[in-house]
Amino acid sequence: MLGGESIRGVISSLRNNETLLRSKVLLEKENLKDTEGKSSLKKASEEEIQQIGKKIRKENRKEKKILIGIAILITSVFTYFTINVIRQNTVDTESIEILKFQEKENEFLILIEKGDEWFEKGKWSNSVFYYEQAKEVFQKNYEINYRLVRSYSFQCESEFKNCHKAKELLDKLFFMFPDKEKGLLEIKEKLEYEY
Repeated sequence: MLGGESIRGVISSLRNNETLLRSKVLLEKENLKDTEGKSSLKKASEEEIQQIGKKIRKENRKEKKILIGIAILITSVFTYFTINVIRQNTVDTESIEILKFQEKENEFLILIEKGDEWFEKGKWSNSVFYYEQAKEVFQKNYEINYRLVRSYSFQCESEFKNCHKAKELLDKLFFMFPDKEKGLLEIKEKLEYEY
């Protein structure tokens, strides 16, 4: 039966609150009326209404200025952080691209070095193998194309292999690098049977 007593207490509290609320409303109404039963509120004159209107407009303008200032401040802070994030991402992207290029360049140089070692030993097939891999890294690099066509020409001259590849590549090099014609003509002399 403990639950019933607490419910009665809640109901009793609600009734008391309603009674207090009614008496407060009645008291407020009584205060607004003067002794004759008329409302004690005065009617404002036209001048007073205009002054009140001016005051309200002035306060509204002031509030708008404050809100605009806050909006500008928030927008500025947001823009600043956004620009910094974009710059950081750009720097990160550029750094990644530089690192990738350096890795490709290192791989390229290692392949050329291995190809050069085999070329010096007179192992044309092995040098061609490494030069072709290096060419896949930087296809339009003159140095690797020159080394490759030179290996093809020696292979053609000694083993009668890749003669046609040597001629095709040499013709492309004459077209792609006309300023390197002197060095390419020396290779062309080795491929006299192809021309």
